[in-house]
Amino acid sequence: DVLEDTPTTKDILESEFDGVVADIVDGLSKLNHLEFKSKEEAQAESFRKMLLAMVSDIRVVLIKLADRLHNMRTLVAMSAEKQVRISRETLEVYAPIAHRLGMFSVKNELEDLAFRYVYPLRSRTLRKKVDDARYNRFQIISKLEEQLDASLASASIKASVNGREKNLDSLYKKMKEKQLTFQEVFDVFAIRIVVESVDDCYRALGICHGLYKPVPRKFKDYIAVPKHN
Repeated sequence: DVLEDTPTTKDILESEFDGVVADIVDGLSKLNHLEFKSKEEAQAESFRKMLLAMVSDIRVVLIKLADRLHNMRTLVAMSAEKQVRISRETLEVYAPIAHRLGMFSVKNELEDLAFRYVYPLRSRTLRKKVDDARYNRFQIISKLEEQLDASLASASIKASVNGREKNLDSLYKKMKEKQLTFQEVFDVFAIRIVVESVDDCYRALGICHGLYKPVPRKFKDYIAVPKHN
């Protein structure tokens, strides 16, 4: 905010640091003054497109996302009205940009923090349900990780296998879109396998199909069942 909040000019910044730093700071200042000529232009999708199009250095967007993440982490100090407004903007504009850039940990944290303020009651209810289901499912995820690690290694496939818990905003969207209850959502927890090539990807998929069979819908506590155990 140095160009906006202090007497410092872009020329001073350039002389004190360099042209690249001055351009990045100037780019951030311009983003803060985005104005829209119509209601349609001000929609979240248009805002995202305009934000990305007017930036010549992607680091401007990275700094903007870092700034927004810091704001969300300290949002508790704001009034209730500002909390909801900033959180809606975060869900509609900044989290999708983080997703588009492949910054999934940033995207997930932005969504979790924003969901808490936009839907406080739903957030508390979902959090309790996830926490109640966590112990049993984490045990299953841990076993699946071990089995997959061993099977992939025996097939000489270099891979990282990580279990993860879906964030509350993603769960809520899925429940809303598909008209599901929490008990009907099977992928509260998921396993991500990262390999080095497309060929390895298909081989890993084959190994997964070989290890596990589809789950009968009555077994709501399980994500996958070993074929031979």
